[in-house]
Amino acid sequence: SPFSVAPEPAAAPGALLAAAAAPAAQPEVLTEIPEGVRPQSSTVRLYQFESCPFCRKVRGCLDYARIPYEIVEVHPLNKAETKEIAPDYKKVPVLRIDSGGRHLQLRDSKTIVRALLGESNPGVAPKAPPPSATPSTGKMWSADKEVGTVEEQWVRWTDAVLVQCIVLNVYRTMGESAETFRYLLTHPTFPWFAQRSAAWSGTVVMWAVAKSRKKKFEVSDERAALFEALGAFAGAVREGGGPFLGGERPGAVDFNVYGILRSAEACQTERDMLEHCHDIHPWYESMREAVGPSCAVNADAVRRG
Repeated sequence: SPFSVAPEPAAAPGALLAAAAAPAAQPEVLTEIPEGVRPQSSTVRLYQFESCPFCRKVRGCLDYARIPYEIVEVHPLNKAETKEIAPDYKKVPVLRIDSGGRHLQLRDSKTIVRALLGESNPGVAPKAPPPSATPSTGKMWSADKEVGTVEEQWVRWTDAVLVQCIVLNVYRTMGESAETFRYLLTHPTFPWFAQRSAAWSGTVVMWAVAKSRKKKFEVSDERAALFEALGAFAGAVREGGGPFLGGERPGAVDFNVYGILRSAEACQTERDMLEHCHDIHPWYESMREAVGPSCAVNADAVRRG
């Protein structure tokens, strides 16, 4: 979900604190970063859910571009943090850039990824094949999705297939669902009751969502579906010549896939993926190295797992 002049997030270093005292400009909702606006020297805030795969896509791009930013965790039940800044938009992520008296907003993870990459997005390697269904993902990836460029199809695949596989896995059991939301129990910006109400309700609701989607997509083995999807992606990277689907540099598809996988950080799903899905290791390590350490000024505030 988006933003405006909602309650400012707690204690941010230097420029962020100075910006918090400034009067708010009217938000400009854009699909690209205007010429002359340099995020690296602007005040940047990402409104997010920590375990949201769409939000983690954006964080990977911000880190890759070495853009300092503040993470603003949005309470999943009341979304108080974004009500004033983006009352017309109920989703996350929202990226806010304050630059030269302008309050810019970018919404939707795919849009933000493309805006942050800009002209540096290499697309996909010329020899990379388009995505196709695997035995466990046939109900997620139908023939009508196989339209557009190879890059457009892979970006569509990340949401239609890989996000669904992650949801099926991180919320597979009540215990795994609770593990995914455990970060909320110690989150420094939420009071005790808000921490627990969000964690407990999220655990139950998302476990039920995963069960419903498992039935909808006729998946018998959640881990097999995820590993098949990752194997297919890793195969496409190899066919394209790697080390990324974008070729020598990571492109929009790489950041979409990497962010989705990072949403399972410190969870059993991630541990199982690293233990059993060896095909993805070369690409995953190349992405980890390319993205580098977090540029979030408050990255240490949240403990995952």
